[in-house]
Amino acid sequence: MTEGLRARARLAMRTEIAETAFALFVERGFEQTTVDEIAEAAGLSRRSFFRYFPTKEDTVFGLLYDLGEELAAAVAARPASEPPWTALRTACAVLLAPMLHRTDEAMALLRLINETPSLRARHQDKQDRWRKLLTDALQARSVSALKADVLASTALAVFDVVCRHWLAAGPTVEPNKLMDEAFAVLAPTRDSA
Repeated sequence: MTEGLRARARLAMRTEIAETAFALFVERGFEQTTVDEIAEAAGLSRRSFFRYFPTKEDTVFGLLYDLGEELAAAVAARPASEPPWTALRTACAVLLAPMLHRTDEAMALLRLINETPSLRARHQDKQDRWRKLLTDALQARSVSALKADVLASTALAVFDVVCRHWLAAGPTVEPNKLMDEAFAVLAPTRDSA
């Protein structure tokens, strides 16, 4: 089996376990669902579960960590002449795609994170990782370290606000519209590196 095929098979299995876990969390609650129950529902042993996810929380956030890498790659792919704040807003389409295509699941995930203290703490860890990835992507565009950190941190905070408002308003509100409005609130008058 080639390395690429192994990686795809591992990702497919991680995705399957994460989706199984998520369904159980929605049905029973995060705290009420055990690793043993997730493993059993996924057709795995407890030991096999831990080969794919180090913790139960990672079944919620493990795949989202990869989304941060996609976001940073989307920023890096923006035209060099594009102002950094504009590049961040445009790249956020990567974050909005799951919300647009899997609305019910996205809302259930946001509710789960907001209602579970251990997941809120892990959310902060994820945000820190995403911030570092975005800061690096902005610095590669010749944005100073301080400005890159401020812009990346602010963009992620704006995304959190959008998620809260979208969850409160319901699925009839378009996340893209909320994102545009939220980014516009902080649009620099001079958007340069």
